[in-house]
Amino acid sequence: MKIKALMIIPAAGTLAACSTDGESGNDGSSNENTEAIEVTDASGETITLDEAPDEIVSLMPSNTEIVYELGALNKIEARTDADTYPEEVTDIESVGSGLEPNIEEVIAMDPDMVLAHASSGIEDSLSQVEEAGIPVITVPDAQSFDAVYDSIELIGTAIGEEEEAKEVIGEMKKDVSDVKKATEEAESSQEVYVEVGASPDLYTAGSGTFIDEMLSAVHAENAASELEGWSMVSEEEIIDASPDVILTTYPTEKEPLEMIGSREGWETVPAVENDEVYALSSDKVSRPGPRLTEGLEEMAERIHPDAMAEK
Repeated sequence: MKIKALMIIPAAGTLAACSTDGESGNDGSSNENTEAIEVTDASGETITLDEAPDEIVSLMPSNTEIVYELGALNKIEARTDADTYPEEVTDIESVGSGLEPNIEEVIAMDPDMVLAHASSGIEDSLSQVEEAGIPVITVPDAQSFDAVYDSIELIGTAIGEEEEAKEVIGEMKKDVSDVKKATEEAESSQEVYVEVGASPDLYTAGSGTFIDEMLSAVHAENAASELEGWSMVSEEEIIDASPDVILTTYPTEKEPLEMIGSREGWETVPAVENDEVYALSSDKVSRPGPRLTEGLEEMAERIHPDAMAEK
């Protein structure tokens, strides 16, 4: 049985801007590129740069993660408070929230480029940056793997790392293909409810989200597939949907099974009865960047552990 919507909330890009999962990674270095660069960003504007930037202000965690995977973390001069990956990024100066960055500070830094994001809704602030003569590249609000590949290609071109971007995209596509192949032979299709927020209301991921695409990729059914985007749902709807597996993507002091299993009436839900309640890394399933494939693998391991064990 499918869950039906009560309310729609904003897309993943804005949610991801506030997410704070952190993990360590490898340090980055970049190749020099002195040729002129021309890109058309999410605003529809074509931006021309005389050469690849040496100093970048990134206003979205996913932008920073992409730059890191392209081997150019050393070019990030400033970040937002929500940037937590790789671990060493926290040593870089922050210019505040991605939704309310300190524009005066950004302008004072006089970077070669500002990497913005279409989901942030700060166009007026960014116009001040452009008026100061600082190029702004606005990355689209990607809501699918294909759109993420486009974002990686855009950033790769903008910072002079086109070849590295192609390699990263190729690796991601291979990882996705490997997971699809591993799970397509799974014994049965599981119906999955993904809880992305529980206080004060319950929220889940419907169609048009990375989570929905991931569930399809691992040969599982989204219990909320009839909803659109990130939606509020009632406890009664979830109980009636009777999901086989429940996944959570937010931090909690209690273990997911203990927290969800203690809710009145939830003891009859198959996922609770069979101890199939697990936590996922929020950043890996919501930030539109290279780590989405890690989130996909993590999801597949929770839903089809036997199939993934043989991968």
